[in-house]
Amino acid sequence: MVKSVVIICEDSPIGKNSTTESIRMGAGITVLGDIESCKIIFMGDAVYFLSKKLNPEVIHMESVENIHRMIEMSDIEIFALDTALENAGIKRDELINFENVKIANIEEISDFIIQADTIFRY
Repeated sequence: MVKSVVIICEDSPIGKNSTTESIRMGAGITVLGDIESCKIIFMGDAVYFLSKKLNPEVIHMESVENIHRMIEMSDIEIFALDTALENAGIKRDELINFENVKIANIEEISDFIIQADTIFRY
């Protein structure tokens, strides 16, 4: 039986919906109630999704406001890889401010992956 899930997202939130679908999938998984832990890991360009400066409406993409509400109301844990944030030039205080959004290093993320029963990659 699957008790823990890790969803890994690496794609940019601009031009793709991988980041929003990762959140939707994580929220859907946790609603089922049988899953004890769902972690979403943003790596690579996906970390831009967690920036307060993200404004997809400027390029006529859908607003992320509903997805932000989903993050805030859900039990999913969201982690941004520290080196990906550094490469993107995003500082901790520039991340969206939700209790379940955290920064992790590669060792912590490796542990999450090793301990997960199921892993999805977007």
